Amino acid sequence: MTTSKKKNVIKAIIVIGVIVGGFIGTYFIMCLLWNTDTPVTVVEGTSMTPTLSEGDLIFVQKPKNLGDIQNGSHTLKTGDILIFYAPTQGFLVIHRVIDKKFESGKWWFITQGDANPYLDSWGYVSEDYVKGIMIGHIPWIGNIGLFLRNSGIGIFLIIIIIAYLLISTIFESKSSKNTKKSDKDNEENPIILSIWKIMRQIIK
Repeated sequence: MTTSKKKNVIKAIIVIGVIVGGFIGTYFIMCLLWNTDTPVTVVEGTSMTPTLSEGDLIFVQKPKNLGDIQNGSHTLKTGDILIFYAPTQGFLVIHRVIDKKFESGKWWFITQGDANPYLDSWGYVSEDYVKGIMIGHIPWIGNIGLFLRNSGIGIFLIIIIIAYLLISTIFESKSSKNTKKSDKDNEENPIILSIWKIMRQIIK
């Protein structure tokens, strides 16, 4: 590999690193600002319809004082929507807070999905399982992430994008060199040079 190609590969790697670093940095800042290790998540299932639909992107913030979390009514759709790990199943749940209590130095919460007729079967959820409450959401857009994850093509898509950036950077440099070389060779023939310039204008 020539020195020029090496430089272009390094440039492409730097660009990829900046993009990846930007995403990671943004996620880390959100974690700090919103006091949670899960600042963003996606709704899976239909237990919160019609309030939330499968594929909605959820933004999560954890109050410093969990006593500030508001309990409400399943019927009236009031109270905060809690994001937590189900104590018995171990997966992330997005359900409404129906009741809460402070006991043994911890806050405990009773939850229920808006589309569910009954309270959640696991009973009171300890604050240890709580990631935060919903502070906003974007409809549907999370379906993209769900599709990439469930279909298993997410990693292949990332590899293709990285490969494309590397290859396009290398070939762009090569094309640029060939263009400069053609211009230099054609300087000896004004007619050929004129035709070449006209063709380049048409291509542009």
